[in-house]
Amino acid sequence: MKICGITAEYNLFHKGHAYQIEKARQAGATHILAVMSGNFVQRGVPAMLDKRVRTRAALCGGADLVVELPLPFATASAETFAYGSLSLMQAAGCVDMVSFGVEDTLAEIQQVLDVLLSSDFEPVLRLRLADGGSYASARSQAAAELAGEKAAQILARPNNILAIEYLKAARRLNFYPEWAAIPRLGARHDQHGSEAGLMSASYLRHLLEQGDWSSAAHGMPNVCLPLYQQAFVSGEGPVRLSGLERNMLAILRTRSLDWLKELPDISEGLENRLYAGIRQATSVAQLYQLVQSKRYPQSRARRMVLHAYLGITAQMQKMRPPYLRVLGIGPGGEEILRQMKKTAVIPVSQSLARLSDESEQAKRFAQLEAAATDQYVLGMPKAQPCGWEFTAPVAKEPDARDGRRWDAGRIL
Repeated sequence: MKICGITAEYNLFHKGHAYQIEKARQAGATHILAVMSGNFVQRGVPAMLDKRVRTRAALCGGADLVVELPLPFATASAETFAYGSLSLMQAAGCVDMVSFGVEDTLAEIQQVLDVLLSSDFEPVLRLRLADGGSYASARSQAAAELAGEKAAQILARPNNILAIEYLKAARRLNFYPEWAAIPRLGARHDQHGSEAGLMSASYLRHLLEQGDWSSAAHGMPNVCLPLYQQAFVSGEGPVRLSGLERNMLAILRTRSLDWLKELPDISEGLENRLYAGIRQATSVAQLYQLVQSKRYPQSRARRMVLHAYLGITAQMQKMRPPYLRVLGIGPGGEEILRQMKKTAVIPVSQSLARLSDESEQAKRFAQLEAAATDQYVLGMPKAQPCGWEFTAPVAKEPDARDGRRWDAGRIL
């Protein structure tokens, strides 16, 4: 038994995700543990479909067990996102391999990481930050100065950025699994269109927003299409930021300046800029425009606004995840669970209510998750009452022999 951990949002699950799972199995994994973001994702927006629909798609696409990446990490910057996920995999005590996508080789990425962690890097980074640009820009410039333009190019590619953070988090945690770095195929992260028969998740979301199901069907495993169609028909999707906008603005207007100081990624008096923006903005898009600048790109503005809306604090992101919450169980999932019961160092359960009783920290995380979902379901075409986190059943998928799982071999 060799368990491979994969971190993903699966918003939406596409053929590239199925390809990654299959390549991990080819590298020796017998079981796939997916650590998946919940109802809000790293871009600072709600997921198009709720976590249980996306969990079922992941199970049909080849995952054996899906556990949830807690909200404070799922909506965080790449560094905290990776740290939260690797912390969960380490706490499970049975993850032997970790897979992630890359645009360059693992050796090249590790060389760049060595530069970022060297004693020479921080002084150069501070000088570049003093020029007034964003952190990402300053980091790339500092890397180029110390290691050449190739290092800066590696840092500009989205999969490489996360790969570096996974490797860095592993060092921080003293967790050293086998790495399965899978070269990315097909369309780029936010590219529209198809390349090598593969589409990006953002393009698939665009197609579904336009109602172009026939085109979208070419980019996803065929078993996912009916899951997504059923969610749309039942009024559970799509969930759009626009559907939550008035709710967001109403809650944001109750936040005090002192409260905003407790948000993640707040520095250099940024809470004043956010507070002023909240008082002036009449739309979320306008609020982003008021907060962002050359120094603070819109991606950071989106996350800050979402954190302020949902009540995510910097303190929560500094903690380690307090539990392993199971969202879905596939054909090999029970075997992973049996192993985790022997090796996990934090509580494991399908029940958020049960997990919330484990500790004060667990209670705080569970309450945050439940409250966020109570907001999320208001953005569905057919709004739902409170309590979804405690009433929705765990997702399960029958054995692969019933033919409902995706054969990734057809795209390899």
